[in-house]
Amino acid sequence: MRKSTFKFSALLLFMAMGTLLMAQTQFNVTFTVDMTNADPFDPATDEVYVSGSFAGWAEPGTDETFKMTPTDTDPMIYSITLLADSGQVQYKYFRVINGEASWENGEWNGDPNRVTILLLDNLTFANVWANKPYWITFQVDMTPADPFDPAADKVFMTGDFAGWMIPGSIPELMLSPIEEGSMTYTTQVLMYPGEWQYKYFRIVDNNPDWGGGEWDGGDNRVVAVDTADKTVDDLWGDINAGIFDTKVEFTYDMYPNPVVSSLNISGVEDVNKIDIYDISGKLVRTFIVDTERVSMNLSELKSGVYIISLYNKTGVQTSKFIKK
Repeated sequence: MRKSTFKFSALLLFMAMGTLLMAQTQFNVTFTVDMTNADPFDPATDEVYVSGSFAGWAEPGTDETFKMTPTDTDPMIYSITLLADSGQVQYKYFRVINGEASWENGEWNGDPNRVTILLLDNLTFANVWANKPYWITFQVDMTPADPFDPAADKVFMTGDFAGWMIPGSIPELMLSPIEEGSMTYTTQVLMYPGEWQYKYFRIVDNNPDWGGGEWDGGDNRVVAVDTADKTVDDLWGDINAGIFDTKVEFTYDMYPNPVVSSLNISGVEDVNKIDIYDISGKLVRTFIVDTERVSMNLSELKSGVYIISLYNKTGVQTSKFIKK
């Protein structure tokens, strides 16, 4: 019988590394959302609301307690500070047009909701409108692990998506056998598009510890999140296994890299869309493709590393480029 798996969010943005669940059961939390890329959005007629488990999922527009206001630093970034119960929080942002309460103008239709875990007081969650997260299923084969006692040991993961909190300190990041007696352990993490580092850890006697990692120091595992749910298959202790063996090569000709102004990609006659994300996972450009070669003016982008995703009817191919 298949066991249910935990679902956790890469929206964790820890501002401190102290004691986790303090005696306090409610925390002040600040939600911010960047509306710059929201289309349509008219600040003259539209209001921004947040709703979620902390609000009893009140219909957006019915309770001004959850109405957000523009920040002084950027009028397109809306903010609100609320009191919420510690533990898992689900939420989503909504446009309220001309004061009419409605569920119709959320960031996206249907699931998933944004999900996070409140562990500390006075946290800020900085989001981008419609930057939708996706469920990433992690599976690791523990067969090579030595020592490993399935009856006594637990398997956890941590990474930059969780602020590299000490392994074993966040129950929602514990992996469970995919089925009774299996040596393959699994969990699900809600993650934004981008690249995320992570590693698996063996936890003994329920004691959070850095000492039970797959290997000491060295490189971390990396997962590239595009714009779809996916499953990552790993082998304990082998960074070259799993997705590293099955990764689809980027087959398009992209130049120049680094780029100053125009980025060119040829051989894209099978591509219908190109998305570009900054390293934080924010979608910064979308191009609809109907030719064999694309030239994209990126001169307004800030210097840094960007992720580019090319979509065709068989899936997506992802690469990186540097903007000078």
